[in-house]
Amino acid sequence: MAMDFDSQLIESVEVRRNRLTTSLLFGANPTERRWKGRSNLLVYGLVVGALICAFCVAISFVIMVLTNYMQEREERERQQQERMDQNASAVVPGTVDVTDATDATEVTADVDPASVPPTPVHAAAALEAVPALISGRS
Repeated sequence: MAMDFDSQLIESVEVRRNRLTTSLLFGANPTERRWKGRSNLLVYGLVVGALICAFCVAISFVIMVLTNYMQEREERERQQQERMDQNASAVVPGTVDVTDATDATEVTADVDPASVPPTPVHAAAALEAVPALISGRS
């Protein structure tokens, strides 16, 4: 009989602690407790859903930025390669283009750029022609 009383006392204390804990966390009204528990689950679900959506948008944005960067980089490399191909086909090794030999900042206003021959000439002739082009003499 003493064992039953002790186990009843321990069980009643445990039940009381559980009730106090739930009333502290959820309130005294059991109906309200059930409603709050379900609403908490709903809010947690919405928060998790919003976080998942934000993560997907962030991943999409990063992929878009990287794709645009790679396309721009390929375009710059293609344009640079085209310029290099054009320059390589226009200049014959061992010759100097007179238009490349003159610096635009050194040419005075009285020199007409159309008078500079666009054909490649020998390097020595180009070096002799540069001072004459700058001073305006032919």
